[in-house]
Amino acid sequence: MADRNLYETMAARENEVWGKILPDLEGCEAGIEDAKASAELRVARHQRSLIRVAKEKGLHFKHGLTLGCGAGRLERGLMQAGICGSLHGIDISERAVATAREIARKQNLPLSYEVADLNFVKLSEKAFDLVVAQTSLHHILFLEHVAEQVWRSLTNDGYLWIHDFIGETQWQYDSKRLTIVNELLAILPEKFRKDKITGQVTTEIKRPEPGRLGSPFESIRSSEIVSVFERWFTIEWKNEFDAFLRLVVPRGSRAAYLQNEDTRALFELLMLLDELCIDEGIVTPTGGQYLMRPRPVGDILAATSAGN
Repeated sequence: MADRNLYETMAARENEVWGKILPDLEGCEAGIEDAKASAELRVARHQRSLIRVAKEKGLHFKHGLTLGCGAGRLERGLMQAGICGSLHGIDISERAVATAREIARKQNLPLSYEVADLNFVKLSEKAFDLVVAQTSLHHILFLEHVAEQVWRSLTNDGYLWIHDFIGETQWQYDSKRLTIVNELLAILPEKFRKDKITGQVTTEIKRPEPGRLGSPFESIRSSEIVSVFERWFTIEWKNEFDAFLRLVVPRGSRAAYLQNEDTRALFELLMLLDELCIDEGIVTPTGGQYLMRPRPVGDILAATSAGN
């Protein structure tokens, strides 16, 4: 982006948006209710947590880094699970970082935080044996810069964990995905389409007009995340999922499916249909989890020379 003033305006808006959203979700009654409903319904059953993958592979880390740490929930989870000895978190939101610091202080956890823009961040070389990017990279404009910085910051035997939205950039959804989503929304009663966190009722999903997303960097280059990072890393393990569920059963609407056995059965049908659409290749997955290892410098230089 050549116009730095325009970028700074967008970044300030990003700070404002996520500085409100992330801390509010930590204490919002509707948000807490939705988190409990999500756990009971096992919304994330097709996903794997970093904690689970690390335990299955017998991985333990000395010093980790989280990119886009928000209010610090992930770092606290990794510490409590004994996966990492210490962690440092970076986020653009001053308010979110302040919340993370305060909770870490109260719980006496070896966690440190800083406010920084990942698009321009400079990371210390060979400082971490784990870097975690959990639902943050789809907000990054300069993916190439971040990928290189992460590669430089990892020890030779280190790991990168990515869990992110890898679907259509700027939510310009594929026509087939939109058709499936909107046909399902058309037959769902309003109680299943109401977001209790925002109070809004979803009737139809449309491709947003450029510049009309709440967050200026929302899914700014989401469809390119994997390809950019594969230039610097090899994928050791991956898990891809979510055909349409995040659009039909978004955060804030899940408690409605806990009313009785019939509503729970409806949710199970939606889950099965979502999985079938992925398995049969009807639509591409929009969620991805990847455990990656740094490529040797020789491989990167060879690939760069070939590209030129």
